[in-house]
Amino acid sequence: MLAEQDAFEAERQARLVKAVYVYEAPLRLWHWVNALAITVLAITGYFIGQPLPSVPGEASANFLMGYIRFVHFAAAYIFAVGFLGRIYWAMVGNHHARQIFLVPVWSLKWWSEVFYELRWYLFLVRE
Repeated sequence: MLAEQDAFEAERQARLVKAVYVYEAPLRLWHWVNALAITVLAITGYFIGQPLPSVPGEASANFLMGYIRFVHFAAAYIFAVGFLGRIYWAMVGNHHARQIFLVPVWSLKWWSEVFYELRWYLFLVRE
């Protein structure tokens, strides 16, 4: 009975999946800040392009579109500063952090994979 439980426990431990974070915390933070900034930019951009039909009261008492514009510009600045931070992290981060910025265009393998993807998207490759 005890040997059976030990075998079961050993099998359970072997099946456990361990999370391995290849992307460092600053890169993951940049990703989510970037996603939030783009979402805010899209929503406020829609309201700037298609303003609300009317706001009750005197125009000087309501500054709704001004607030929307301010949030839009703040999100744009956060997006721009995040991009500069991403460029910095591409230089000081690990291999995965610089992967998108330093494309190995000198590698024959990279070009063969690019052309394979191109043929795949043009439906020239069978699955």
